[in-house]
Amino acid sequence: MELPTLDKFPKRVLAKIDIQRAFILSRLIIAAERLQLFRALHDKPMTAAEIGKSLKLHKLYLLPFLNTMVALGLLHKQKDSYWNTQFAEKYFIAERSIYWTRQYSRECVSDYETLTVLEQALVSGKRHYQIKGRAKPDYLEGMKRDPREAEDFTQMLFHLHQGDAEALAGHLDLSQHRKVLDVAGGSAVMSIALANAKKNPHLHACILDIAPVCRVAAGNVRQAKLSRRIRTQAGDIHRGLPPGYDVIMFCDIGPISSGLLQQAYEKLPPHGLVVLVDRYVSDDGTNPLDRLATHFVASGFGLATRGQMVEALKSCGFRSIKSKKVYQDVWFITGVKPVASSQ
Repeated sequence: MELPTLDKFPKRVLAKIDIQRAFILSRLIIAAERLQLFRALHDKPMTAAEIGKSLKLHKLYLLPFLNTMVALGLLHKQKDSYWNTQFAEKYFIAERSIYWTRQYSRECVSDYETLTVLEQALVSGKRHYQIKGRAKPDYLEGMKRDPREAEDFTQMLFHLHQGDAEALAGHLDLSQHRKVLDVAGGSAVMSIALANAKKNPHLHACILDIAPVCRVAAGNVRQAKLSRRIRTQAGDIHRGLPPGYDVIMFCDIGPISSGLLQQAYEKLPPHGLVVLVDRYVSDDGTNPLDRLATHFVASGFGLATRGQMVEALKSCGFRSIKSKKVYQDVWFITGVKPVASSQ
């Protein structure tokens, strides 16, 4: 999945943007996504009045809103008709699903609210919810309560991580392994890619996650026609990992606690493989930029470096540890449980 990063915008547009006020334009694009403006104009022009009626936009803001999208290079305009540019069609339709449109724009709005107390957070060291006197957000509980949220979040990640998954399947040598435990495996995107790889016809996998997410994952597995080789298991990863797997995989769930890594070590057989896949921070702490920026709006995902995760694996007993950045900013880190030495 390709994201509409700034380098994709026309230079004539970027040249007019003051970086300190870029957030205004960003917020307008998020509004267009939440209102599903680009989907309304997918392959069909509409007049301003038709758009206003369809999206329930007030006349005070209708034309300025649409014309701003034109100025940004996202819409074409001829007389009173508007339609998507190729840029909008590619990055807001073809490159993302409806799940991404709904979930990502919702998360962006939440991030904007979080940043209203940024200075207080920087000075006090408190999280935004603490400053505002709120309970810590519990995203897992939110997905348990709302199946739609669980579906949107899980399927958003399914599309986002296609590139990571294909790269992982190409990178890992699992010829000597048979059963993968995909911890907090979410949409099953990683397990599907591994099982689909021609070199892995022997491989079976289990997605361990909360029940609403497992239901979404099971649907993706069925669609991939892999139900005989990939199953789901509802459970809490912090209450113990199930035995019986010779690969335990942690993908895109942030820094893994030493306790969870130790559990993985204890559950794996000799020669068992642990796999970490994530956008860990560089050892000097300066990259990737968006992971650093997310630290100021997330509720505590953490900023573990590649080196810290390597050391965490070593401290648990894993050996033959390898780390490699195979795809964009994503690190693949593996470790092997050694054979116990005879006394």
